[in-house]
Amino acid sequence: MKKIFLIVILTIAAFGFRVSAQEQSSDNHFVIGARAGIDIFNMRYSNDDMKIYRHHYGVREQLGIFAEYDYLWKGLAIRTDLLYSPRGVKLTWGDINYRLRAYYFDIRVPITYTFLRDKMIQPYVMFAPNVNFALGGNSRYSNENRYYLTELSKANYRKVDFSLFFGAGVKAPITIGSQNFYVGGEFGYNLGLCNTFSKMELDNSANAINLPMYEVNGTRKNGGFELAVTFAWVVPNKNHASSSKGKHVSTAEPVTQAAEANEQSDNMVEYKAKDCYSIEEMQAFITLKMSLEDKRICMFDTKFEFASAILEKESEEQLDKFVELYRQFPAMKLQINGHTDNVGSDEYNQKLSEDRARSVFDYFVKQGIPENNMKIKGFGSKYPIDTNDTEEGRAKNRRVEVDIHM
Repeated sequence: MKKIFLIVILTIAAFGFRVSAQEQSSDNHFVIGARAGIDIFNMRYSNDDMKIYRHHYGVREQLGIFAEYDYLWKGLAIRTDLLYSPRGVKLTWGDINYRLRAYYFDIRVPITYTFLRDKMIQPYVMFAPNVNFALGGNSRYSNENRYYLTELSKANYRKVDFSLFFGAGVKAPITIGSQNFYVGGEFGYNLGLCNTFSKMELDNSANAINLPMYEVNGTRKNGGFELAVTFAWVVPNKNHASSSKGKHVSTAEPVTQAAEANEQSDNMVEYKAKDCYSIEEMQAFITLKMSLEDKRICMFDTKFEFASAILEKESEEQLDKFVELYRQFPAMKLQINGHTDNVGSDEYNQKLSEDRARSVFDYFVKQGIPENNMKIKGFGSKYPIDTNDTEEGRAKNRRVEVDIHM
């Protein structure tokens, strides 16, 4: 029954986090994830008479889910974790065997700070206050003459306590299909703040193992290390109404608006001027001896690894096509523009767009295009060419453009 109750709570919480995540501002983004690992627990006794219990660690499973709001400010994020974790103590001393095991449902609210947010490996640190609810458990005592097994209750165990968690982790962004995820791991220490003896034990009106009444002195607090792996889904933004839907407002040089003709041909060749052309269209202009002045190339097939400026291998084919185009007009001056979708903060997207433009710049340099013929600029998410309300639209907005000046 207790396990069913726990599963229901976790399921309702996950659904609630998902709904709330989708209703938030698109300037930041949410992730929903799962956490699985081990809790290397230890109960700490302050009473010198209980020193035999100290420094004895037990290992049990730990499971949980979490939702994270990313980013509050320059890498800061806030998370809510719901965790299931057994804790207690186990002792074998002479002919005495004693074990106390409590099953906890924890609500943890970590504040995290992520370093290197635009890299493939992103380390972070975390600090969290916890509220811990004891769902049940038992204490067991045996020696040569006696055996006792007692269910934990408010008579022999504190039902709610508080603790602090200090930890660190690392995560890596990945893409599966059209969805973005993070995988990672975390390590930390959970410091119990409250005495887990019950009030009835402390006032000598009850005890844990039904022995003759004994006096309880000092404190007994939970503590221990945690080690876990994490997997999280980046929730798509679906409620952001883009004011620039289907429109690209550019700060770069204007595109030529007048129709041009091929004077070498018997027939007039007309085209509809637009903000952005493909490499194939630009190559057709060259064939028809049309000017490339002040034209922009959109390279939608230039892809980067999720949340980073690392070029995917398949992007090189399109970049190589541009290099071939450049070699026909080596006097061209280029401005490489980086753009992102609206997932993430303005500061984060601005830096990411600049880094992605820099990656294309570096690739062109390796292919022989002189550095002094190029410059880079990042625009973040300021100039979408499609809606940010769908994954397809966001994919178009995550692009690199090249402005050509002869």
